[in-house]
Amino acid sequence: MKRAKTMKKRLLLILIIMLAFTTLFACSNNEYQKAVDQGIESLGEKDYHKAALYFELALKEKANDEQAAAYYEQAKEMANALEAAEQGDFEKALQSLSVVINQENGLKSLQEEAKKLEEQIQAKKEIVTNFEEKLEQVKGLSFKENYNEIKRKIQLLEETIRSNDILAAYQADVTKLKEQLESFLKEKEEAEQKKKEEALKQEEAKKQEEARKKQVSYQTYKNERFGFSIQYPSDLTMAPPPTNDDGRRFYNDELEVVAFGGHTNVIDMDETIETYYYDDLNRISGSIGYQRMTEDWYVISYNQNGTIVYKKFFFNDSTFNTFIISYPASKQARYGPITEHIANTFVAATY
Repeated sequence: MKRAKTMKKRLLLILIIMLAFTTLFACSNNEYQKAVDQGIESLGEKDYHKAALYFELALKEKANDEQAAAYYEQAKEMANALEAAEQGDFEKALQSLSVVINQENGLKSLQEEAKKLEEQIQAKKEIVTNFEEKLEQVKGLSFKENYNEIKRKIQLLEETIRSNDILAAYQADVTKLKEQLESFLKEKEEAEQKKKEEALKQEEAKKQEEARKKQVSYQTYKNERFGFSIQYPSDLTMAPPPTNDDGRRFYNDELEVVAFGGHTNVIDMDETIETYYYDDLNRISGSIGYQRMTEDWYVISYNQNGTIVYKKFFFNDSTFNTFIISYPASKQARYGPITEHIANTFVAATY
């Protein structure tokens, strides 16, 4: 009798434990299903982040559940894809969508949705890639050589941005490029203006020089001993004649003209025009700008430490005539024409 009562107590305890386990299992199963249902509902609302949280909760109720794991992975990657697309990282978005599409045990409806989104993102990626290529092409062009072409292409880029919201982030790059082009144009216009002003200054200086040339008056000096004559500016001072009366010196603070004559075949009876020509060349240490020799005269023009020296020498068997003009190289515009006039009007001896 006592033994029978003990058996009954044991059976009752076993039943209570089994009932508890059944109740706990039922509760756990209900929580799991509830979480899955809420997750699917969130998917319908396209709240993928929230759906992932519900599927993660379902996995806590049923660890290693393949269906909940698949749904969780799909929801998580859909959320990642949308976030990446929003940030313009289309490559990452496409990778996440590939996971959604190829997920085993995943929701077919979500896979179809992912395929549509994949097409949209792929199209956006192509638009962005094409735009970036065009932008880089414009950046690679030279403003100096392709100004009008760059200006036209910048306008096209801006129109493309206005018609595609996904390209808004590139507006800063295009604006910077546009500012650089405008800056180049401004510098170009300033350079052209400066060039025009410089040309006007040079033209004015030329006119003034021509006016001065017209205003220069000349006097003629004739040397009776060696038979030459030279025209020199009237405002030059004539130095006193040398004791041998072989020529004259005319000068001011900048310009000096020396004209004189002499006898040839004094040192060497076989003197020629080459004798004097090469002797002069050997004495010159400056930079020769012009030189020419003929049968009876030669010219040498050179720069000696910032001073222009012009010499013309006339030779015959018994005498020579010569004149030497010197002035600062910085005054070439003023004294160059005077030198030319003297050279053209110098009269050498005919004997």
